Parts: sequence; C-alpha cells; structure tokens
Amino acid sequence: MSLEPRHAGSSMPRRGLAVAAMFLAALLFSLMTLTTKMLGNASWTKPLPTGEVTLARFGLGALAMMPLLWYRPARLLGRDRVGLVWRGLSGGLAVYTYFLAIRYTTLTNAVLLNLTSIVFAPLCAWAVLKERMGRAAGLGIVVAAVGIALVTRPRVDALRIGDLYGLLSGALAGAALTAVRRLRQEETASAVFFYFSLVGVPVSAATLIGSRLVWPDAMGWRLLIAMAGSSIGAQVLMTYGYRYVTTAQGVLITLSQIVYSAAAGAWLFAEDVVPATVVGALLILVAAIVASRASVSRT
Repeated sequence: MSLEPRHAGSSMPRRGLAVAAMFLAALLFSLMTLTTKMLGNASWTKPLPTGEVTLARFGLGALAMMPLLWYRPARLLGRDRVGLVWRGLSGGLAVYTYFLAIRYTTLTNAVLLNLTSIVFAPLCAWAVLKERMGRAAGLGIVVAAVGIALVTRPRVDALRIGDLYGLLSGALAGAALTAVRRLRQEETASAVFFYFSLVGVPVSAATLIGSRLVWPDAMGWRLLIAMAGSSIGAQVLMTYGYRYVTTAQGVLITLSQIVYSAAAGAWLFAEDVVPATVVGALLILVAAIVASRASVSRT
C-alpha cells in the first residue's frame, strides 16, 4: 500500500480496501489479546509483568519502523508532532490499561469493555472533528450496545478491578482513535504508528519503576513475538483504514474481534459461552456489517 495520503479522486475505491483492512485488523488484534493473556498465565509460560509485555510490544513496533526514517515518502517524523505525541500518549495508556484488563478479568470482558470506545470515540469526534454521525452509524452503535450487554450481563455488585481497567482503556482508546482520524487527513499511516510505538516505550517503562523484571522462558519469547507481530500488523491496518472510514464506522467494524476472542476464551481458558453470549456476538457482527456498508456507500 502507498504510504502517501490519498485524496478525493481515489477515495471511493480505497474505501472498500479500508473496510477489508479493518476486518483483518480485528482478527490480528484478537491474536494479540490471546497471546497477551497467555503471557500472564502460569499454565502457558512464566508470567511476565504487564508493563514488560507492553514495553516489548512498543519497543518492537518502534524498531520495526526505524528503517523508514530513510524513506522520504513515509514522512516518519510527521508534521503535526504535538498531535502525534498526544495520539501516542493516549494510545499508550489505552494499551497498558487494556493489557491489565486482559490479565485481571475474562478475555471476553476485557475485549468488550475496551470496545466501549464505540461510545467515547464518536463523542470525541463530534467535539474535536465536528464529525456528524449518520443514521447507519447510530443504528450500529445501538445494535452493538445491545450485543455487548447480552455478552457481558453486567452486575454492579460484582465489578472486578479488571473490568474497571477495561472501561478505562475504552475511554482512552476513544480519544486515541479520534486522534488517528484527524491525523490521517495529513499524516502517513507510518508516522502515526511510529509515534504510537515511540511514545508508548517511556509510558510502559514508567510502569515498571520499582518492579522486578522477569526474563522470559522459551515459550514466553515465542508468545512475545506473536503478540508484538500481530499487534503491529493490526495497528498498521487500522491506521490505514481510518483514512477512509469515519471514527464510528471504524470502531464498529473492530467489534468483530469479540467473536474471535469469545471463542478463544471458551476453548483455551474455560470461559463460559451461554446462549446470550452467542446472540450478543451475532448482534455485534450485524452492527459491524451495517457500519461497513455505510462506509462503502458514504460519499
């Protein structure tokens, strides 16, 4: 794919490609979530501190992008550096709190609560970008919200710390996604992702102050590589996608990862899958399809 931003003349053909990129990003994000859960579970490997896992994720991401410093079309250092740093800070904190949620609550709840960004992102986009939500996006949000309620079946008297981390990660992700949407009007996908990883390194390192580092075992290294690789691929695809879809549509499409994560949680971690979860997952998929159709047809 080209690293240069495209403009109005080719936006319609590119929009269909962007929708496909967003769905593939959701699949890769699910793989990242699964491997992150494994990295904190003694049944799979020697557990690593959450800050260490996020540091590896951002460090490898920044290193992967470094060669593009010598590729001028990538414009890796960007133009709106304040905006890029803000995206990196909000995104870095979102990832750290999300990884905490993955460790301390169920895989399904962590994913779903992180995706409360479907509420925060459109609100941020309306306030910052003056972006109007169309009827299809609004309908998708309502359908997705019903699906989320069916899957989580929340109880106020049984809220876990991991669920709180998940909700906080959703709020931070909403702000970060809105920043991506604004930045991609002028910045390349490479610049947005580079700053996301670069700023995420000190954010992760700060969480390790006073903690004892753990050297991964052989399985831990394999899981770290899989986690970082899937995360990098997903982030690049998502950043590209936001050049051609609205914030609300993009977030709704990423909801398809709930289906993958719920299946992995049931299969590998014995998490319950009840009829309400299946119905909720189907509603979430419907919401994602509605969003993708609106993305393709929107002028």
